[in-house]
Amino acid sequence: MLVFVGHSQAKIVERVVARINDEIITLTELKKAYRELKSALPKGERMPSKRELLERMIENRLLLQEAKRQRIKVSQGEVQENIERVKSTFLSEKAFELALEKEGVKIEDLKKRYEEELMIKKLIDREVKPEIEVSKKEIREYYERNKRRFREEERVKIRHILFEDYSQAEKALKRIKSGIDFKTVAKRAYLGSFKRGQLDRKIEEVAFSLEKGEISSIIKTGAGYHIVKLEKKEEARLKKLSEVKEMIRNILSSQRMERKLKEYLKKLKAKQEIETRL
Repeated sequence: MLVFVGHSQAKIVERVVARINDEIITLTELKKAYRELKSALPKGERMPSKRELLERMIENRLLLQEAKRQRIKVSQGEVQENIERVKSTFLSEKAFELALEKEGVKIEDLKKRYEEELMIKKLIDREVKPEIEVSKKEIREYYERNKRRFREEERVKIRHILFEDYSQAEKALKRIKSGIDFKTVAKRAYLGSFKRGQLDRKIEEVAFSLEKGEISSIIKTGAGYHIVKLEKKEEARLKKLSEVKEMIRNILSSQRMERKLKEYLKKLKAKQEIETRL
């Protein structure tokens, strides 16, 4: 499918890769969406193929068409709320405007995008979400099947000072043992919580053997000379169901939502005229 323009001599200006009822998706739109997704995708996450992305675009277009058919409305206040939320992630309004300019996005285009996203969300809330319900029994069964996921490993919360040479560390340790507060001895006493495997092997061996409040002797590693104070030790344990039930509810709800949305889209597609050429 090609879109032509011109008078006596027609010229090909665009290729159409999909038609959803009376609307089209062009190759230019697909390539733009692909570039945007690629630049925004977190490192390590799989990039979909252009064909997979086109399928997502078709589904979004179908949902938007259905939202319009159902006369779902979004207020300007709701759109502006989204704009302000995005603005708040920038250092200033000027930085926000510069970012839009760099991406070649006009504020009107951004508002339109958020309006459409909100319309789709409202449609899903109306048509799909009511079917999503997770029972207490399902939550408990998931907990029993996946107890390994809710085990907390043994951890130590430590204060740590690093010195470049042994004499500095020795002087500091003497001051600490004389009763001077650990934090007073070193202006930069780093505090952190660690499980096994997150610390240098020599520091880990000492840290996990200390009692609460106990100060280590000088520990030598490739980085220098260390003194460690154990603030707290947390034993390995299994989290209670009451602690993780909301997390489990969210996991099961997301899984069910994904399945129900696929079913809803399948029904929508069966009623529409869709053609792809990629």
